[in-house]
Order: sequence, then C-alpha cells, then structure tokens
Amino acid sequence: MTRNPALPRFNEAPAAPRFGDLMLSILRHPQQLLVLWNWKNALLSLILRGPIFFGAALRQGLGAAIAALFAESIFCALSAGFYGAVVQSLMDAEPQWLTGVFLTVLMPVIFQVLEYLLHWFRGTPHLRVAAIVSLLVSAVSALFNWYAMRRGTFLVGREGGGFGGDLRRLPRLLFGFLAVLPRKIAGKLRAYASQPQSGAVCVQPPENLPV
Repeated sequence: MTRNPALPRFNEAPAAPRFGDLMLSILRHPQQLLVLWNWKNALLSLILRGPIFFGAALRQGLGAAIAALFAESIFCALSAGFYGAVVQSLMDAEPQWLTGVFLTVLMPVIFQVLEYLLHWFRGTPHLRVAAIVSLLVSAVSALFNWYAMRRGTFLVGREGGGFGGDLRRLPRLLFGFLAVLPRKIAGKLRAYASQPQSGAVCVQPPENLPV
C-alpha cells in the first residue's frame, strides 16, 4: 500500500531552525530582543563580574571601587540582558557548530571589547588584570549559558519559568556541564577500543611440529 504524499507525517520531528534564518529574523525584527531581554542573565553576570572590577579598583580607594562597580552594573544590565535574548533566540539553531562559534566566541569578544573601552574611558585602575579575568569568566559563562538554555533554564518570556526553580536546577546543570568533555572523551575511547585493529597480525602456530 502506497502512502499519499499529501498526508502529513505525524511521526516526523519538525526540522530544526537554520542559523541564517533566525539571524535574518533578528535583523528584520530587532524589537524581539527587547521582549526577550534576559534579566536573569543580567543579574548573574553582575554577580560574577561585578566583584572583579570592584576588587581591581579597591586599591585606589572605596570610592573608585564603587564607581567601577556602578559602571560594570550598567554594562551588565545592557550587555548580558541583550546577550541572553540572542542566546534564547538562537539556542536551537542548526548547524550547532556555527551557532556555538557565534554565541560563545564572537559575541563575548565583542562585549569584552566594549567593556574594556568603557572602563578605559572612565579610568578604572588595574584594568588589564580585571579585563583578562573578565574575559575568562565570559568565555566559560557564555558556553554554560547556551548549555543551560538548551535545557530550558534561565529563559524568559513564555518559555521561561521561575528564577527560584532555575537556581535549584543550577547545581545539576553545573555538574552536567563539567561532565560534557569527559563524557565525550570517554565515548571516543570506547569507540576506538571497540574497533578491530587492522594493523594487528595474527600468527598461527605451525602444525605437526617434530617432537
């Protein structure tokens, strides 16, 4: 019995959205990023990166440290919230390698350059050390953000849940995130070990050896 091609295939999963199509949608309708402005990301980013610049400026006095923290708070509110909106818009895009490069390399580098210029302009002391530490934190947190959002955490809008529930899931997410690389390495080793060794030579003992 042949199947009518006009009938829908209910068992087929919908195709994953393409990275280029989603980027084009963002460029055509940038207002969607305002709707998805991620206050959760902004708050977590401030908690992680605010103390870096506060501590770097503290040698110049409490006033300089508070001013650096205030500048970083404004920057985090804008950049991290915007970044979270972009991640949520692109989190399921294919191919994943292209999405990953954009979300975890290109965008964090752009934001780090802007952050450095902001603190350089206002004269934050010991900026170079603070910028290096902030870059390392941003690189890891960007990758974790993508990982967490693909698992339904730290989302806003209709897809989002309560912030308390997100925080309760945080330890399990961190454990899973840290285990990703070891699992992949272990999987590669198991696959390699299960393959027949084509270079091995099996030597059969000769029969009817003289006694």
